[in-house]
Amino acid sequence: MKPLRPAAPPALECASPSGLVPVFPLPGVVFFPRTILPFHVFEPRYRAMVRDAIAGEALIAVALLRPGWEANYEGEPAFHETGTVGRIEDLVSLSDGKFNLRLVGLQRVAFGEVVRSKPYRLVRVRALGESTVDESDPAIRAGKLDLLASHGCLMRELTDGTEAGAVFDERIPFETAVNGACANLPVEPAVRQSLLEENDLLARHRRASALLDEILARVFRLKALRSSDEGGPGVN
Repeated sequence: MKPLRPAAPPALECASPSGLVPVFPLPGVVFFPRTILPFHVFEPRYRAMVRDAIAGEALIAVALLRPGWEANYEGEPAFHETGTVGRIEDLVSLSDGKFNLRLVGLQRVAFGEVVRSKPYRLVRVRALGESTVDESDPAIRAGKLDLLASHGCLMRELTDGTEAGAVFDERIPFETAVNGACANLPVEPAVRQSLLEENDLLARHRRASALLDEILARVFRLKALRSSDEGGPGVN
């Protein structure tokens, strides 16, 4: 359920014309704008959510569950106040009533009043603005390309080169590059959540870049150690 590829950037729009969005709270998943999140929906309450969503605005918000959710998962476990609204695409209705779909991230939102809790939570949301950058600035372009290169390198290392994971394309918008890297960072969900809550896109970029560099350094150190161990004493 982890987003691996950047979404084509949709036009900026309100999170929801009605201001109300169903919330899909998940453990371990932090959804970012301009990324794509594949879903297999099987729980009855969330199957109802999908049916209602496609009959209306086709929007669903994803929120990260707070620690301790396991004790009340079937009820109403708490989730973080910042999440992302996505638009349902490529919906496939399965014969058993379940769904496969992709959620395209549109906009960060702040969750407010829960106006209905059954069978799923319908929440009033407030769109959160995203800072803009001057993509014609050579420093911005260089920072984006460095991030894309590090992101792609990490994905290749983590998948043994079997999956591209990240797309290295200088035409990818800065926000898409930053959020795609944040979504794929192999760190604690709380760290990715803190990146989502970062309102300054340049600050999010700096933090993601630093984390990528740190993780890549650890990956390469472990790789070198394994290579040394495989050689072993006395091996020419």
